[in-house]
Amino acid sequence: MSCRVGKVIPQKFKLLLRNHVNMLTYAVILTVLFGCTLSHIRSETTCQTHQRNAGGAAAAMHWDIQCDAQGNYLPLQCTRESPKWCACYSKEDVLSRPSTRIKSCECHLAKDEAKKAKKGPCDIPECDTNGKFLKKQCCQQNCRCVDPTTGQTTRQPVADLNLRCP
Repeated sequence: MSCRVGKVIPQKFKLLLRNHVNMLTYAVILTVLFGCTLSHIRSETTCQTHQRNAGGAAAAMHWDIQCDAQGNYLPLQCTRESPKWCACYSKEDVLSRPSTRIKSCECHLAKDEAKKAKKGPCDIPECDTNGKFLKKQCCQQNCRCVDPTTGQTTRQPVADLNLRCP
């Protein structure tokens, strides 16, 4: 009987060892897969993460988030459904509140760049509700006219708050 017990114990031990090795192998595989998934998620840009998470069933608005080839936001981001709500974005962050009126982002981008460059208040453009430059840009007592699409000055500053811009 003692011989039989001696053979049974090593058999059970081998079985336990084999199961332990299999579980260890599975644990290593799962750890590697989990690590790869986390590194992929961490390497996503803000836009790519936003794009991946946009439009869930519980979302009030379903955004059609667009990223460029480098993973940065495209300036104009809009919802999928009508009426379209849009917002302006820099490469990394939102610049304007969502609105059904925004159709352009040049002014919001110029305003953001001016603020980041710490320009004076007279060099920070004002935008209209459509996202274009206000035709009349004023600072203190001086006003000038600008192209609403580009923001380029079309009439030099004058000390006239009632200046009319075409």
